[in-house]
Amino acid sequence: MIEDVLARVPASLSAYRDSVSAGPGGAASLPLPALRDEAVFDAALAPFAAGFGEADRRAVVSFWSQYYFALLATPALTALMCCGRALPLAFEATRLELDAEGRPARLLIDAQAGDGAACPAAGLSGLIEGHLRPFVELCHARCGLAPRVLWGNAATILDYVAREIGEDAPFACDEVATCLGWRRGPGCARTPLAQALCPDAAGCRRRACCLRHRLPGVASCGPRCPLERCPAPC
Repeated sequence: MIEDVLARVPASLSAYRDSVSAGPGGAASLPLPALRDEAVFDAALAPFAAGFGEADRRAVVSFWSQYYFALLATPALTALMCCGRALPLAFEATRLELDAEGRPARLLIDAQAGDGAACPAAGLSGLIEGHLRPFVELCHARCGLAPRVLWGNAATILDYVAREIGEDAPFACDEVATCLGWRRGPGCARTPLAQALCPDAAGCRRRACCLRHRLPGVASCGPRCPLERCPAPC
């Protein structure tokens, strides 16, 4: 299953082709639920945070989460939109590997777990509730970062990846479009990803700033940043 998904990752997203793998990983891999422990979370984040000195911890965690969501988005959406199935990415059963700088480097899943629904009709909704929401709650609990910032990080990356895969993918469907707010409807108001984005002629832009401007040496988001646009409320 995983090999089939990875083979379908578009060339433009190839940097994240191996961001999910089967197996328990090495001794340093962390079960995601372990990060709910403050000491474990702080130790995991320490190498990454060290690169930003005394910067706002909320901005550090927000930037760290962007690396995390980038790992998750490409394989998860390729599985849903190209293969019509969901990877077994339940938060409680997934492990995380970090690189030497403390950046999220790979997610590890149980290859023997069920692959989820055969049709992605509720696939992205399942990822929201089964993985993204627990991760958002974790980061909020550890540093007080507003959930809207984290949902904005996730939505911006998932929106980009879904557009790269394309609406013509074999199993692209209304559920993915609704979850991301591409198509207006009653379902949109209930999805935190759609709520985090402002659809316009140029695509979808985030509503809440990711705080990266508070980190030394980190480039601006440019026109996607809410601080640099939105002459009228979204």
